[in-house]
Amino acid sequence: MNPTSASADPLFQPIACANCNSPPEQHRLLLQTRVTHRGHLHGLPLRVVVCHQCGLTFLNPQPTPAALQRFYEREYYAGAKPISAEARMKEKDWQRTILLPWLLAHLPPVKNWSILDIGCGYGEWLRHFDRSNRLLGIEQSESAARAANERFGVDVRQCDFLANGYAAGHFDLVTGLAIIEHFSDPLAALVEVNRITRTGGFVYLQTPDLHALVLRKGVPRYFKLVHTYYYSLATLVSLLRKAGFEMVATRRRPAVLTTSDALRPGNFWAGELDVLARKTTDISLSAARANPATGDAPEETAARLLAAQARDERYARLTALYLVPVLGRLANHCVRIGFKLMGRSTKRTDFHTAQLEVLAKEAGK
Repeated sequence: MNPTSASADPLFQPIACANCNSPPEQHRLLLQTRVTHRGHLHGLPLRVVVCHQCGLTFLNPQPTPAALQRFYEREYYAGAKPISAEARMKEKDWQRTILLPWLLAHLPPVKNWSILDIGCGYGEWLRHFDRSNRLLGIEQSESAARAANERFGVDVRQCDFLANGYAAGHFDLVTGLAIIEHFSDPLAALVEVNRITRTGGFVYLQTPDLHALVLRKGVPRYFKLVHTYYYSLATLVSLLRKAGFEMVATRRRPAVLTTSDALRPGNFWAGELDVLARKTTDISLSAARANPATGDAPEETAARLLAAQARDERYARLTALYLVPVLGRLANHCVRIGFKLMGRSTKRTDFHTAQLEVLAKEAGK
């Protein structure tokens, strides 16, 4: 395996734009990075491109479906520590308070529905719904699917989503939290969502917002192997419309940067997109590809990337505080007290305290 040329490697392949079908020569290089995930693809170069026609941003060349399937089934959750259902639900409680109320506010009463969550992990999102509903999940990772079925009480089918085997029109609601950015062919995935959703049924997607870039701990943490596509609201809406859906509600949740985060550079969260759409018609993949595409200007994405890099570099200068243990620990201790008073989790501040201790030891060597 030659890690210097992904395009020449059999584990990668060049692709056309999933939105407007433009060829690779119409895709402009946005940046280049490397695979940081451990596994058989570790260290290989990744090229992130912007389609010159519609502004869709994605990896090109991309890992082949076989390479990605091996990664998700064997390596993505490899080495993950066991976690209790209670701890996992607590960790994902923000979904119940931030995502679920918005979703339910734009839906008819969700009672006695068939609901499918794609890429459900341990099934924590499904457990937020009323138990009158039939709750099903699909997960490609064998270990996560087994844990969801055996330990977390969620009915999960372990398979690739495109080979799910569900009957046409089976579901009232299909959800995908932080999943649409993982597909090798998002339009094919949305056409399959169309097939298994009843006419008039709904799809809800949540994904990072490319136009609310916060790179956190550098480019490799945002532009990475498992995120094959990066969406603005315009490009995600375009793909859904091509796949036979109409928009019900959309929202852009801005990047979160609190005062306490300013003391811990890189420890803040990128903006997110929430999109709810309704199925209007059955559609084939060939018909979906023939539908017109919309999008946005590639120059806007490039400009936002440069702005995010410049902003994050300014925050990164605060890392000098890490080498001053007294100041760093004092600031972190104040944040921890504030979190406790507000009833917020101190998990992030506890983790940061451990980082400070490691850095202090390194500085003393």
